[in-house]
Amino acid sequence: MKSRLSSLIEQTLSLSDLKQRKVACLLGAAVGDAAARPLHWVYDLGDLNKAIKSNPEEPEFWPESKSPFYTLPTGENSCYFDEAFAVMTSIKNKGSFDFKDMCDEFEKQLGPNSPYDMQKREEYMELRRYGKVEGPIVGKWLHGSMIKFFENRKTMKGNRDVFGDPYVKETDGFCCSLPVVVRHAGEGDLAEKVLKVTTTQSTWPVAVKHALVASKIIEVFLDNTPDPISHVREMIQGEFPEIAMELETVQNMKSANHTEAVGYVFGRPCYNPGSFLGAVHAVETSDSFAEAVRKTIKAGGCNCSRSFFIGAMLGAKYGIQGIPREWIEKTTQAERILETAIEIVK
Repeated sequence: MKSRLSSLIEQTLSLSDLKQRKVACLLGAAVGDAAARPLHWVYDLGDLNKAIKSNPEEPEFWPESKSPFYTLPTGENSCYFDEAFAVMTSIKNKGSFDFKDMCDEFEKQLGPNSPYDMQKREEYMELRRYGKVEGPIVGKWLHGSMIKFFENRKTMKGNRDVFGDPYVKETDGFCCSLPVVVRHAGEGDLAEKVLKVTTTQSTWPVAVKHALVASKIIEVFLDNTPDPISHVREMIQGEFPEIAMELETVQNMKSANHTEAVGYVFGRPCYNPGSFLGAVHAVETSDSFAEAVRKTIKAGGCNCSRSFFIGAMLGAKYGIQGIPREWIEKTTQAERILETAIEIVK
């Protein structure tokens, strides 16, 4: 009897080429994120290499969680994709862009009474301040940007629709926006929609600008444009000249070892522009989905944020058949993600 996953993959392959790329873009982000999750936030490369020494060429879906912050069963997603899935759920339920409903889904899926246990996280951070941490928490880890979103939405600080924090440097805004890009690619007001979703997480100009450019990159990958990174670099020269220069730097570093480029030039943390540039470098120096994700997992640090973006780009480029089938099978929520992705591209 055919499995539900096999049926969903067949259903995806029956769609138009564009819709196939859209589904694979979302699934690719989920698979990339899940593949990196057990080694998320391991900043000491000595520790990381020691952890994977039994099979260093295949660090994906490592069977034992080595993250110093939180522990989940292998195959589960980090907060990066969970944020995106909340937006996917809203688009599926509402049929299109409904900002308030997206914010409500954040509350339902990541807020109180969700799998995200804030008490455990707060206790961990308190111990960390005093150097008394004894090990990672067991369960989901809520990102700081989403914590600020909940706080600001509750108190209605500033603009009622802009709940992001001006000091959040991470890539969560883009992650939340990815389903919006997939659903509304090619529409004239896409950038406006992306800006609205991005600023639920951050209003720091660097983070916002990189989210907008990352969204343009995804849109170009979905359009199957040849040499998409170079195309976007030329396209943004006027509006985002500093990011165009960053992309030029990546092009000039294509011969550099990825781990060294991430460690010494772009940076291993979750922050923009480093996470953005590390993901682009992995894509530009790899010939497959698996190669790009593997090399960025081994580069350490916030490899989930990079793998999310890598998976989205290369899912759109190669389609669902370019994502390793065994990796899809190892992603715990793959069936639910595929079902939802198919619904929203219809």
